[in-house]
Amino acid sequence: MRRFSLARADTESLSEVAARWALRLEAGPLNAREECAFTAWLDADPVHATAFENANWALDVPIRHAAAPELLALRSAALAARPPRLRRTWLVTGLTSGLAASLAALATFTPLGRDLWNGDAPRVAASAVDPAHAVYRTEIGERSAVTLPDGSVVTLDTDSRLKVAFTPTERGVHLLRGQALFEVAKAKLPFAVLARDQRIVAVGTMFNVRLDGERVKVALIEGVIRVRTETKASTAASGPAAPVRELVMTAGEVLDAAPLRQTVVRSDTEKIASWKTGLLMFNDTPLSEAVTEINRYTTRPIAIADASIGSYRVSGVFRSNDPERFSNAMAEILPISVSLSPERAPTLRERAR
Repeated sequence: MRRFSLARADTESLSEVAARWALRLEAGPLNAREECAFTAWLDADPVHATAFENANWALDVPIRHAAAPELLALRSAALAARPPRLRRTWLVTGLTSGLAASLAALATFTPLGRDLWNGDAPRVAASAVDPAHAVYRTEIGERSAVTLPDGSVVTLDTDSRLKVAFTPTERGVHLLRGQALFEVAKAKLPFAVLARDQRIVAVGTMFNVRLDGERVKVALIEGVIRVRTETKASTAASGPAAPVRELVMTAGEVLDAAPLRQTVVRSDTEKIASWKTGLLMFNDTPLSEAVTEINRYTTRPIAIADASIGSYRVSGVFRSNDPERFSNAMAEILPISVSLSPERAPTLRERAR
């Protein structure tokens, strides 16, 4: 995992350096070395503090204007026009030419990959010394990248649990809880993910797997995978097992597998995996569903006091780890009000007329 560095500072503009510091601080607390470097950079010239404030202001612009029609139209056009291989660059588009200029540095330094964590590695709890049989878990609000013994990288979402079960014949893992993005290294042995009763097999590819109650959702971003529904072995008491159901998925397809049912549709799979960056993307999503998704990432969940506001539609890009900011953004664009508990957990209700 790459660490934050100022090695490029001499080739970057002041706004670019300020943007990188703003993004680094968004990712989490600085370590001692970074704190010394940041303090030295601020003290070097008074204009650095101004540039840093401007970068923070620009970083908040997409939140303040997330549902503006102009921003949505520009975002849709950018997503439709970009080459499919440019999956690691997130472009933030503004409402005016001046705003676009303010955000240019942020567009350059907000990648859709492990670069988001440029400081110390996020906490990952492993319950085994042997990496081929370790169990990894994240707490609510945490996201962590784990490199497996074969070089594959698994990014665990909030409140997730993964068990590694490599054998001489298979690179196996079990997703026991939550959600994970798999970037599979190419190798001779197949890479298999077992999630509930679904077995996902790949060689070298990228896909997202999410457990949602009894449902398993698989979004394929790159490559090809085979998905098979595992069945219990037949016994004399239970009779023959059900026929094995297997399908082949290609990039851009999403599988929604529930007991006795599988559906596959085409979708924006990169949008589904945007959680890896700490961003959640909503497009005409009911407010109740958006709040449910935001609440997965926080110990200060948002409450909806009036059920009627749950049907309001939400579109935009929001940080997953800031329910208060999301709530305030909703109050700006919807006829709702926000109140905070002593623990700063937001409650949304219909705005008094």
